[in-house]
Amino acid sequence: MSKKGNAAPGGARKGQPGKERSRSVARRPVNGGRAVPGTVPRGSFQLPQGAVITPLGRTILDKLDRGILVMDSKGRVIDSNPCAERVMRACEGIHLRNGRLAFTDPALDDRLVQAFGKYRTGNGYGHPVIAACVRCSRSAPCRILVVPVAPGDDGRDIAFFALIYAPNGSQEISIEVLRQLYGLTQAQAEVARSLYAGRSVEDTALALNLSLNTIRTHLKHIFTKCDVGSQAELLHMLALGPHSL
Repeated sequence: MSKKGNAAPGGARKGQPGKERSRSVARRPVNGGRAVPGTVPRGSFQLPQGAVITPLGRTILDKLDRGILVMDSKGRVIDSNPCAERVMRACEGIHLRNGRLAFTDPALDDRLVQAFGKYRTGNGYGHPVIAACVRCSRSAPCRILVVPVAPGDDGRDIAFFALIYAPNGSQEISIEVLRQLYGLTQAQAEVARSLYAGRSVEDTALALNLSLNTIRTHLKHIFTKCDVGSQAELLHMLALGPHSL
């Protein structure tokens, strides 16, 4: 018995690297688990998925130009859609700290922590918790809205959800959508898509290897088919979607 008892610690020491590997694996969310790292390299950043949002739900939500985070009363992320992970990878101003949604800006993060605390005392429901522009060094600012869920609306420990809007929103639109939805020709659809991507009329002419007069002629036909009176109205209408089939 004595030898067996002494062998156990030795075995534990020999198995220590295995334990380290086990802990490393445990930090990754498995089957929607909540163990989310707070200080891992952004290359291995991963949000939990599958605990609340169904695969069908994520498929639908990922068609939107925004990320979705589902959180408990302490602000810990318990589910998300794939778009949220993509947006958070691109904007270092929003991250996870010990599994909780957090901001790099201390003042903004303090507001969020206080809001979570108010919710737990019953004083934080009824209004958006945070509506903010988050600065990103590598891209345009991200916009985020954190909203509380009414107590008792769901039995799965859901207290908040966050909408994270990608910088500049969705700037890709399908040629086929433009042709089917608005009756544009291939050339007109290419012009509309170029303008929607943020190019000016002049840059569109260069990109499509067309003259300015040709682009303006296409634009007049686009306005007529889309029933708009200006480029601003056209872009606003296109932004409402749909963007892909």
